[in-house]
Amino acid sequence: MKTGKLTNEQLQELVLNRLPKISPSTLVGASIGADCAWLNLGDKILVSSSDPITAGGKQSGTLAIHVSCNDIASCGIRPSGILFVIIAPPSATEDDIVSIVDQASAEAGKLGVDIVGGHTEINDTVKDFVVITTAFGIIDKSHPVPYGKAKVGDKLILTKTCGIEGSYIASKEHREKLKDKVSSELLDEAASYNKLISVVDEGEIAGGIINSDFNKDERGFFYSAVNLMHDVTEGGVYGASYEMAHFSGIGITIDEKEIPISPATSEICSALGLDPYRLISSGSLLMATSEADRVLRKLGEKGIKASVIGEFTEGSYKLRKKNGEMIDLDPPAADEIYKL
Repeated sequence: MKTGKLTNEQLQELVLNRLPKISPSTLVGASIGADCAWLNLGDKILVSSSDPITAGGKQSGTLAIHVSCNDIASCGIRPSGILFVIIAPPSATEDDIVSIVDQASAEAGKLGVDIVGGHTEINDTVKDFVVITTAFGIIDKSHPVPYGKAKVGDKLILTKTCGIEGSYIASKEHREKLKDKVSSELLDEAASYNKLISVVDEGEIAGGIINSDFNKDERGFFYSAVNLMHDVTEGGVYGASYEMAHFSGIGITIDEKEIPISPATSEICSALGLDPYRLISSGSLLMATSEADRVLRKLGEKGIKASVIGEFTEGSYKLRKKNGEMIDLDPPAADEIYKL
């Protein structure tokens, strides 16, 4: 099988179709495009998500905290706790492990998230660090929540720029390949992108904007102004956008020229032959909303840059290239980072 995430078809056939039926206490379970599970705790709701870091190398501790916490933030919720698992190869040193734990502790401290448990082992079945985290947040049922699916006519908003995490990994783990092709200034800039990898702030801000119609569902939940959010991980902006549309059962049109990209990311991807729009990008958050101007204004008030990059449609999955050509938007495939 190919390296990277399973295709949507493989995921459905090999995994999801074989899972047991969920109980009534599970409000949202496993499905394509759904990163978080929602569990009914009576007057409260537990939201949880798990993710691995497999290509982060010795930066895995930094990335692992954010990748799961970002999923919780994509539900408009601030995470409160996290489980942390390290599987290290026999070649790892004690200093390597200490470094990863220190990274994770520093990032969790910045977010105000407790590391409440996990597991650590050395195993010869891995050749590099594999770090897995499970984050969770707990909310009252009076907390605004996204509708859960994008709607036809919703605008697609992207925060920050594309390729953030991939640029960070490349600048830290592959600097030797890049030093004669990309300026040291741009490499240093990309190496500082760990400061951008969290989407907790923008997720909490957008998720807390109550829908103008003050709609409640049959469970008594208030809806937020964003109908669906998705952080950009493996597969990049294109992959995450496709997953949002697929999960919602509708189409999407992405306008490539509207997707912001930093000079550092552009230069690094050009030098390494990577597609920045299909490059892992924790730190970027996608939002589907019918109130784009309102959401953009609220984010801007907090200094968070965001752009409208597309629209959800009744049709198929489309990409408008920078030259105006309209082509099919392909489903997610192995992330560009694996080419390295």
